[in-house]
Amino acid sequence: MKHALLNLVANASKYAAEGRWIGVTAAASTAQKNMMIEIRVADHGPGIPRAELAHIFDPFFRGKMAVDDQIHGTGLGLSLVDRIVKAHGGTVEVLSELGKGTEFVMRIPAAPAEQIDEFANSANRR
Repeated sequence: MKHALLNLVANASKYAAEGRWIGVTAAASTAQKNMMIEIRVADHGPGIPRAELAHIFDPFFRGKMAVDDQIHGTGLGLSLVDRIVKAHGGTVEVLSELGKGTEFVMRIPAAPAEQIDEFANSANRR
């Protein structure tokens, strides 16, 4: 999950123009029937064209703007994000509007209460 989050933050800083806003939030979500942790990474960059949204999680896909502007990348980062999040039983989606920015939303199942208590107890022993 750390790799997935770092990839999204790196992409937001790479694709958003200098001096533009980047935000990261995390919160519990009950939008689905199970308790989920929702992590959002957003920017106020140029956005992703609608026609490209269906392909951004495909391996080696690079958007036209990234290619034209010679922005460094292999096109594997978002594919890895998708695989990592799915391996944790979660989902990842993208919301984007040209000229306004992009937001990635990762949702993963929350740890059961007994595991949360176990972590809290082990963290306090240090």
